[in-house]
Amino acid sequence: MKNYLKKIKFILDSEVDPAFARRAGIIFENLDLSGGEKILEIGCGRGFYLNVLSKVFPKLDITGIDLNEKYLSVAKRFISNNKVKLIKADATKLPFANKTFDRIIATEILEHIPNDQKAISEIYRVLKPGGMVMVTVPNTNYPFLWDPTNWILERIFKWHLPSNIWWLSGIWADHVRLYGEKELKDKIEKKGFKVQKVWHATHYCFPFSHFLFYGIGKNLVERGIFSNMNRFKKTDKDSSLKKILLWPIKRIDKLNNSQDSFSPSVNLVFFIVK
Repeated sequence: MKNYLKKIKFILDSEVDPAFARRAGIIFENLDLSGGEKILEIGCGRGFYLNVLSKVFPKLDITGIDLNEKYLSVAKRFISNNKVKLIKADATKLPFANKTFDRIIATEILEHIPNDQKAISEIYRVLKPGGMVMVTVPNTNYPFLWDPTNWILERIFKWHLPSNIWWLSGIWADHVRLYGEKELKDKIEKKGFKVQKVWHATHYCFPFSHFLFYGIGKNLVERGIFSNMNRFKKTDKDSSLKKILLWPIKRIDKLNNSQDSFSPSVNLVFFIVK
């Protein structure tokens, strides 16, 4: 394994949500970085990817954009490398010149954007010829155990919990849509990209994972409880309580190591080039 991937694996091993860690691992493994690239993350949130990349490759030219000022303020405190640029910007109106970036990360962002095709067009515009993009989205064909409530509601009543109630709505939290592989592939290729590979990431999971991690867990962490489980705070090592609570969750997740694509899956991960 490349040395930088060992460093990244060490960081991801302490991640609470195995599905997050798995899709992040796929992204990092396939960015094919030498250390001198110009990188953009769209919807950077609190800066997890930016922080990891800036630690592993201090010389990377890294920019993150997001519309949420609170997230950007957290990212500013969280990211170790002060050379990382953080900008409030809209994914459908990127404030960059054509052909600016070598790599672009757009993870769990397209599903939040009403005009996702405009966002894809903007990604194409600011990417250099031969450049690479890693895109992840929630899969419309997600595992029953990940979110049993919405799984049942969608299949029996053609309905899901309201997406605006983020702590209750499960996989639909703040989402305009979920994606099928063909649906997103068609949208991407329509804009001129070539899809190199698609992963169906995370099939085996602990029951009600989404609600446990984000409905309950996120609320507790943001209130200062279980702060050792906050991926946006620097901690030297995992607490014993964290290890005990995560043991069954990570034990189940190891079943996903048997292959890199499942159907159904929590996420779709696209590796695309211009």
